[in-house]
Amino acid sequence: MTMIRMLDIHKHFGSLNVLKGVSLEVKKGEIIAIIGPSGSGKSTLLRCMNQLETIDQGIIEIEGVVVEAAGNVDVKVTASTQEVRATYRKMGMVFQGFNLFPHMTALGNVVEAPMLVNKVAKDDAIQIAEKQLAKVGLLEKKDAYPSKLSGGQKQRVAIARALAMNPDIMLFDEPTSALDPELIGEVLSVIKTLAQEHMTMLIVTHEMGFAKEISDRVIFMDDGKILEDSNPKDFFENPRHPRIKTFLEKML
Repeated sequence: MTMIRMLDIHKHFGSLNVLKGVSLEVKKGEIIAIIGPSGSGKSTLLRCMNQLETIDQGIIEIEGVVVEAAGNVDVKVTASTQEVRATYRKMGMVFQGFNLFPHMTALGNVVEAPMLVNKVAKDDAIQIAEKQLAKVGLLEKKDAYPSKLSGGQKQRVAIARALAMNPDIMLFDEPTSALDPELIGEVLSVIKTLAQEHMTMLIVTHEMGFAKEISDRVIFMDDGKILEDSNPKDFFENPRHPRIKTFLEKML
């Protein structure tokens, strides 16, 4: 089953052309690592995927539903606004900056969305939140505020918050880039657990070893385009594009 289909995606910020005709298809259960230099369009691609940014041209389809169509394309969005919103609720996103509410405990941060968005009763939302906090190893920190948590713990709360919405797809935008080196492993461990459960995931990351170990496909972006989309073995051992060879020499 195709979970995500993006066709000929273009995105501009003023005169800056950030995405230049990107096309991508993601199957159910696939884990895709997206790597490339800063400013190559990786994060913008994820943000367009879940409508944090609107596209200027192209088609985005999530689980068979066309959720966005822009520019000179033949396809139109036929789903209702409610159907589009319901489709996007199947997608969870974790940011590099955690984005936790500072005035709420870890538990409070996780219960908020199921109650407000999915209209889950408070007692049920607490059960869901406690289950997800336990999954990321933080149930004992449920009453702690973000100011009392380490960076790695904050990011794990952010993952629990996304999982509490029961998503079909998880997007990770450089989930470890704001962390001290000794805290990176605890976040990557949680993502590995999700991989073992065959969660469909797209992960923008600079962790090359992690990308090689966990992903089914590695996508390399540069200057708003996908230069390579291949399996990890071929990508790291026999990259086809000279730009990728130069990048890997600096990163590995």
